[in-house]
This record gives sequence, structure tokens and C-alpha cells, in this order.
Amino acid sequence: MAAQSAQILFAGTDAAGHNIQRAVKPFRVAISPVPGGVRLTGDEIAVSLVAEMMRRITEATKAGHAINEPMVNSVAVSAVQDALKHELAFRLNGIHSAVRPMSLSQVAFMNAMLFSDRPLIFGIGPTGTGKTHLAIAAGLNLIADKHFKSMVVTRPRGMLEGDIMTAALRAETVYDEQLTPIEDELRELIGRDETKRLIEHGLLEITPLGRMRGRSFNECFILVDEAQNMGKKMMRMALTRLGRGSRMVVTGDPAQVALSGDEPSGLPHILKHIAGTDIALVHQFQNHQIIRNATVAKIEAIYSSEDDPELRAAA
Repeated sequence: MAAQSAQILFAGTDAAGHNIQRAVKPFRVAISPVPGGVRLTGDEIAVSLVAEMMRRITEATKAGHAINEPMVNSVAVSAVQDALKHELAFRLNGIHSAVRPMSLSQVAFMNAMLFSDRPLIFGIGPTGTGKTHLAIAAGLNLIADKHFKSMVVTRPRGMLEGDIMTAALRAETVYDEQLTPIEDELRELIGRDETKRLIEHGLLEITPLGRMRGRSFNECFILVDEAQNMGKKMMRMALTRLGRGSRMVVTGDPAQVALSGDEPSGLPHILKHIAGTDIALVHQFQNHQIIRNATVAKIEAIYSSEDDPELRAAA
């Protein structure tokens, strides 16, 4: 691409340049004109992606295509999708097949779990963004690589319509069908036999939240899933199980709370108090990053925008 064309497109004030930067979020890239071209600085992934976009745009201009915003947006989307399928796929020890992220937000979340040294990580956002799947995959890899000695997966019991509160439910010590989604993810990633082997060898534990009380988990990868269904007391109990040399990942969607009565969720409460601190890394997924199904994304958008007091209270 001619230097003048590159500078016009990627100077950072042009709409197409802004769209390029938005396409690589949550990673960051700064695009500035220099004599003979542009300079790219920022996160390695974003710089690499934008460089590939520029290469494709250059090829398109050589073929006679005009540089305009729709063309640039199309190139950006295709470059990101190709990278997700190939260069950005995670080939992990302990998992049969490559884990292929379906959004750059998933890549960022996975990188945080695999490579950061933060003991506490939150993955927050709507259903269908892949939070649980990625967290389990990360944990399986980290125990396979002996970064941690074991993995513990838990989730609180959400109150379903028709449930009657009992002492057992209040204690959340019952292993029931609400842990099935965890088992489903494990079967998809490593199969039933390998899941059984890990459990038998003490490398993997799937446990109701109530059974964590009073325990300390050392050198362990801990996943607390569906954390929006924990009150403040249960959230405090869960977070303080973090032992020496361990990492805890907490996932949840504050917009889908299933707690009994008027009990407030402990998830937005703790997020408010750790905001602006170095206590934890918080990764936020957005509605447009829902990858489960295009219809799910549209449904979530409806509920997120609806002016319904009941929904606002749940959030």
C-alpha cells in the first residue's frame, strides 16, 4: 500500500482506522503515521493482526479495489476469524483436540488463566460466551503441565422454579443435576474415561459449593462457576478457600441470578469492592461476544435492554 494511503487509513482519526482498532479489542494497538508507512505498537496479538489486515488491504488495492470503510471492515473480520482458527488456537497438554477460541475476548481470558501470575481471576459476562468451557480447559492444561497439583470445580445451587428450601439445599452439599454442565464440559474436552481417571487419582474434584466450607486448597486450580448465585456470605466463604500456590477463577453473569427470596448476589458486591485494586484480574465479556448461538445473542440483547424492574433487580 502506498505510504499516503496507509497514513490516511490508519492515522487513528479515520473511521476505518477506528474500526480496525475496535476489531482487535480487548487487545490494544496504536496506529501512527511515519514517513513511508505507519507504526504499530501495543499488544503483540493486536499488532500482528493489524499487520495482516494491512497486508490484505494492500493486496486488495493492487487488485483494483477501492479503500473504503466496508472493505476494511470485511478484511478485519476475515483476518480475525482466520487467526482464531489457526494461529490463535490453543494446543494444550491434557486435552485431546485444540481449543479454538471463537472471539478475541476468549483469547484474552484464556491467556490470563494460563499465563498470568494472578491468584484470583474473574470472568464476567452473559451466558454463551464460553467462560466455563475455557476455564475448565485451562485448568486441565495447568494440572497436566504440573503447574498445579489438582483441580477443583464447584458451583452454587441455583434455586429453580418449584424448589422448596431444605436444610440440605441451604447447606449446598448435595451433588445433583446442577453439576451436570460441568460434567458435560469435561466429557467434551477429555472424554468420560479420562475424567474418571483424573477423579480416581485425586487430580480432579467436582464438588458442591457447601462441601468447600472449612477447607483450604493448596497448589490447586479452583473454578467457581455460576458465581452470581452466591450470596455475600457464600462468596466470602468460597474466595477465602484460596490456599498457598493456588489460582481461583470465578465465572458468572450478574444478569442471571437465581437466589431465594430477596437475597442479593455476592458477585456484583465483590466486583464493586475490588474495582480499582490489584486484588484480582477481571475479564469482562460483552453481549456481542456470545458464541453459543446467534439466536442466544439476540435473546440476551432483548433482556439486557428491557426496562423491567424484576430484571433490573436480578441484575
